[in-house]
Amino acid sequence: MHSVSDLTTFSRNTSGDVPPKLVGSSNTVVANKMYLYGGRLVTERRMVTDMFVFDLQTLVWEKIPSANDDNTPDPRYFHSADSWNQYLIIFGGMGLKPDADNADDLCVLNDVRFYDLAAKRWMPSSWSLKDSEISIPAPKARYAHLSSVSGERLFIIGGQDLNSVWLDDVYVYDLTARTWVQRRDYARHCGTYRSVAVSASMRVRLPQEELRKAPAPIPSKPTFRIDSSIPSTSSSDSLVLLPYSAPATDDFPNEIYLYSNYNFTDVQRELEVFTPLPNNDFTITDESSAMNGSSFPPGLRFPTGAILGTHLIIAGTYIAHNFQSFSVWALNLIDMTWSRVDPGGTLSTGSWFRSCLWTDSNKLLIFGNRQGNLVDDYNRRLLSWDHVAIIDLEAFGIYQPPRLQLEIRMQEMGLAALEEEVLADFEIVCDDDRRIKCSRKLLEDRWPWFQEQRKSFLQAAVRALDTLPLSATHVPLPEVPNTPSIQEPRPDPRLSPRVLHLSEPYPITLALVQYFYSLALVTPLQHAPAVLSALLVLATNYELPHLKLLVKHAMHRALSNSTSVGVYEVATLCSCRSLQIRYALFARPPAVTS
Repeated sequence: MHSVSDLTTFSRNTSGDVPPKLVGSSNTVVANKMYLYGGRLVTERRMVTDMFVFDLQTLVWEKIPSANDDNTPDPRYFHSADSWNQYLIIFGGMGLKPDADNADDLCVLNDVRFYDLAAKRWMPSSWSLKDSEISIPAPKARYAHLSSVSGERLFIIGGQDLNSVWLDDVYVYDLTARTWVQRRDYARHCGTYRSVAVSASMRVRLPQEELRKAPAPIPSKPTFRIDSSIPSTSSSDSLVLLPYSAPATDDFPNEIYLYSNYNFTDVQRELEVFTPLPNNDFTITDESSAMNGSSFPPGLRFPTGAILGTHLIIAGTYIAHNFQSFSVWALNLIDMTWSRVDPGGTLSTGSWFRSCLWTDSNKLLIFGNRQGNLVDDYNRRLLSWDHVAIIDLEAFGIYQPPRLQLEIRMQEMGLAALEEEVLADFEIVCDDDRRIKCSRKLLEDRWPWFQEQRKSFLQAAVRALDTLPLSATHVPLPEVPNTPSIQEPRPDPRLSPRVLHLSEPYPITLALVQYFYSLALVTPLQHAPAVLSALLVLATNYELPHLKLLVKHAMHRALSNSTSVGVYEVATLCSCRSLQIRYALFARPPAVTS
């Protein structure tokens, strides 16, 4: 049997306007596109201000034509790049002095530049800095610094000046007001050589957070780890509430996780959590001692990082005397346990150097050259874009949970309405003739297949009325020969004006109707393993993508030896490859030891 890692990772050639080999460029993912900006050409030692876009679905590069106007930023490398509200935010980096005579006449920058992704144009440099009563002086110019966006704020952390002196501070830039609003000393040397600072666009929240009566206190630790002793309300005691994704709020902001490793011969690892506060301030919590696990990441050079769901992903180049590789690790932010993401043999050869997270697809992309030499390219800080390796993180249980469609209170009200048969004017008959009374209008609004069948049923009824004679003396018109007949869609024979017959057992049918009333999987019935498997089939057959996401979410969290075989089979049937691969680990017989 193949290694599960060989099933989850593959590499492909990229095509189109493939960027040249670069040093110090930035790459930023927005939806299904990755934007590559700046850098220094390896062949000419010349800095550029070019913009490339990589389609994560087609694996095709496109170079965006330069506007050739005064708004285009100065060429630079080892700058930072983040996304916010369909803008690309560029800060700092190393560039050339004005009127420089040669490529070694360098300077460092401290400008904030906005690139409009929709209009494909740079905003004027004056647009990025407004006069404000709370404005503070701009940061000292720097390169190789860290940056991250949380909410409406850009954090700039550390870096070095032109003389390679560490800048031990943190600056906060208000992206809405377009002004600097905070500065704080930060007594740690942080830079891209050994550190990453990352946050997520969506916050993962546990339902216990929703049920708090009082405002949430300022967290003293990563707030993914919720105290299980927090009581829920009595009306929610019987519900099975899963984590979900939601936009950040002032009470539940997106923390910035700053991970550093250094002293590569005797590796030291640090993790600090920056928690934004509503008044432009922030707290910093040291979580280095909380990290645990049977193995830890080695010392990674020029690491890249990202947050996916409840995991911090760290990837980078590992170089030892007798072994070199590109290594990927995940920190579970709930129990703070490290685990290695094994890409199998895909990354065992070639030069791989830069990764990015495709959140919408739960995939990690790693760029490089399959024929390159990792050590030589590392020594030259060279980035290649000819090939891409793609790791399916969901197969390792790392994914973004679905969003809530209805607030928890609304879910409870929906289930209560079903139980009390509020506005029930329709019935679903199960295969054992048991009946479930429900609202026809609600089914039409939340079940596209049912809505289409109702429409076909009504159209068929109208056609039947049209064929009735108008009077006893009415003579129908003769049929025109050789006229092609129009085949009208026929309604499902299981459907009548007030009844739908489903060939499913009562528990399965009830669980499906509970989903339509709550747009969630919250009852113990819905989480029974056999019911989850049946719901996955129904979600596939009736094309209910949100239900399919919820079922997969529940199955990932209910991973166990007792359910692995059944889930593997239904995942295969429903083309859920990531779920299928993950459960394959549990379906294999244990290794025989002597």
